[in-house]
Amino acid sequence: MKNNIITDAYNSSISITHRHILSVINTMMKYEKRLSELDIVHILDAGCGDGKLIYFLNKYLPLFNEGKKFIIYGYDVADHGVQQASYFEKTLSYLSINAPEIHWNERIKLIESNEQWPFKDGTFDIVVSNQVIEHVWDHNIFFKENNRVLGSKGFSIHLYPPKEVLIDGHVLLPGVHKLKSWDAIYRKVKFYSRIGLGRYKKEKHLYNNDIDCFSRVWADKIYHFCNYLSYKDLAYYVKKNNLCLTTRYTYHYYWRKLKEVAGQKPDFLYPNMTSSKIIFYFLKYASGVSIVLYKGEYAKY
Repeated sequence: MKNNIITDAYNSSISITHRHILSVINTMMKYEKRLSELDIVHILDAGCGDGKLIYFLNKYLPLFNEGKKFIIYGYDVADHGVQQASYFEKTLSYLSINAPEIHWNERIKLIESNEQWPFKDGTFDIVVSNQVIEHVWDHNIFFKENNRVLGSKGFSIHLYPPKEVLIDGHVLLPGVHKLKSWDAIYRKVKFYSRIGLGRYKKEKHLYNNDIDCFSRVWADKIYHFCNYLSYKDLAYYVKKNNLCLTTRYTYHYYWRKLKEVAGQKPDFLYPNMTSSKIIFYFLKYASGVSIVLYKGEYAKY
């Protein structure tokens, strides 16, 4: 039965990041006593985007955690610009079609970026985000709200690329996300695109084969819609808002990637162990990292 669930989860055409987050929650549900004792688990997807992570967790968490009920909410912002117009209506439509038994218009909220998250204090046992932190305008508000909506024994899982990454994951070019001026981003995008790097070669037909147009569009996207946070600054904002930072499961995330590239299908439960400081130091330059934040003082648990 379990093998059938694993196979089905891999056949759902969901990204590795989604499978990783599912695996982390499964692991925490097993090894964290304060969670294993819960019959009902409330989860928030912060920056839920197209809703696919919500659907994936809503479907598979109960299958891997028998006897548990998971109630999943989400929110996103209307004024950021990283999403396409009318994306929120598409998100609600997607969830309503794939999980029609749930009133998603009551669970999924759309707010302005400077607004408080539309949920009461201490509502959630788990908060997750997937590739969201690099698009947040005010990280202090983000982690303040993260703390506020978590219950007294809650935790959050964030998967994101830190500023240290060598290659920007959006335009697939080195270093462009670290530049501070629009002109510098534009020139670097155009230069790298001319020598065949990044997305332009495969997507130039979308820009009428106009490399200048491509470079201007992507300079706008990176300058206005991306706000990469270094790991040092992340640690500052997390601690300032009374969240306890751990770098757990980054190693497992990359190990999963390697196994899947090799054609294997790893289980959806990780060994309850942390990665070393040395491993994390090198992996933060590669791509995304996985962090787990506990509310308050971890020793209390």
